[in-house]
Amino acid sequence: MTTRVTLLGAVDEVTGSCTLLDTGDARMLVDLGMIQGDAAAATRNETLPDVDLRWVNAVTLTHVHLDHCGRLPMLVRQGWRGPVYCSEPTADLLPMVLKGSARVQRLKAQEWVDLKDRDVDVPGDSPPPLLFDEREVDALLNMVVPLRWHEHADLPGGARFHLQPAGHILGAASVALKTPDARVVFSGDLGRTDLLPVVNPTPCPAADLVVIESTYGDTAEPGVTDVDGALAAVLVRAQGRGGPVIVPTFAIGRCQQLLHALGRLSRKGQLGMNVYLDAPMAARVTDVHAAWPQSLHPAAMPGLDDELDFPERFTLRSKRAAKRLRDVAGPAVILAGHGFGEGGPILRHFQRWLPDPAATVLLTGHCLAGTLVGHLATDPPWAWVHGRRVPVEAHIEHIDAFGGHALTDELAAWLQPGAADATVVVNHGEAAARAALAARL
Repeated sequence: MTTRVTLLGAVDEVTGSCTLLDTGDARMLVDLGMIQGDAAAATRNETLPDVDLRWVNAVTLTHVHLDHCGRLPMLVRQGWRGPVYCSEPTADLLPMVLKGSARVQRLKAQEWVDLKDRDVDVPGDSPPPLLFDEREVDALLNMVVPLRWHEHADLPGGARFHLQPAGHILGAASVALKTPDARVVFSGDLGRTDLLPVVNPTPCPAADLVVIESTYGDTAEPGVTDVDGALAAVLVRAQGRGGPVIVPTFAIGRCQQLLHALGRLSRKGQLGMNVYLDAPMAARVTDVHAAWPQSLHPAAMPGLDDELDFPERFTLRSKRAAKRLRDVAGPAVILAGHGFGEGGPILRHFQRWLPDPAATVLLTGHCLAGTLVGHLATDPPWAWVHGRRVPVEAHIEHIDAFGGHALTDELAAWLQPGAADATVVVNHGEAAARAALAARL
């Protein structure tokens, strides 16, 4: 039987990644991510892709961003039991991500009930769904099988695969699989070249079929080339206003890129203000990086701890410490999760500082449409935060330089030379980005 690949997620969008590989003897899911963005995403997440799980032999996870791993524990609720393969750093990070997601779902559902009881206008007729709980996360984690880079794993019928570094974030992987009749590669999310602190993507191996992401498939040049200069300029303007710089950030990837850049400014004497990390998971993830040197860029290794933990950085490890930031005096940088403003500490800071013209909101990468951060990217007069309409008087700045996705030419370069004669399927991108990358290829 001919090997078949079915795209079950991230079609015409950049979230909800899920692909089915069927060799005839074995069936493997690659990723099972959350759909993120507009209000309809919560409802869409409740229904898993149309796959008969009884015949799924394994799942392979490319990395720990929620749009790739965020629905994995739902398999437990459906009664599926089997191996979940991933890289060793991913296995290290996965418990934090999935347990954090279960906790956020529970808190958001409770917040909906509390706001409804106070007659606050809330979306929908019922609380957001609980896709899974902490017990289901624990059951899923017991099925995880960590793989070393390039270590082979076998599937029924003679198929075997390995994982290789994809850049993007710590532990992110591409999946290269050989069946009796085909060589198939799934790119996963590919990182930019020399995007510290993670390693560069390993080029695509020889393949007959490649499924490649296209998040930035329509972007030929980075929005900013002098990252340090652009960041320093934002901080200078913020000093002139006298208020803090509020930066929504993702715990894995974006936060470490920002800390690396702020550390460089610190060593150049250009930082000029304290940096507060109000993202407990991001703090733990940052600590994990040094444990996986084989997954880090060689240029990031000397003094990694100093580069990510510079004198002006303060990590807030309790809610009491975080609350004191409401009264922060003068310029400061506040890095707070979650990155799209769908929950987490950033909402507390948005509620406090969006109405303040002395404050700055710094957006640092892709701003997903339909999210609060996507809305702020349009520099609106107001925004909904915690069910309340909040005026936006803060200055909105955008440095499009900290995204973790490869650009058009980098995606094309990754394909060469192993996939020069392959059939390439462009997925995981909005329509314009997919069409642009297809044309480039």
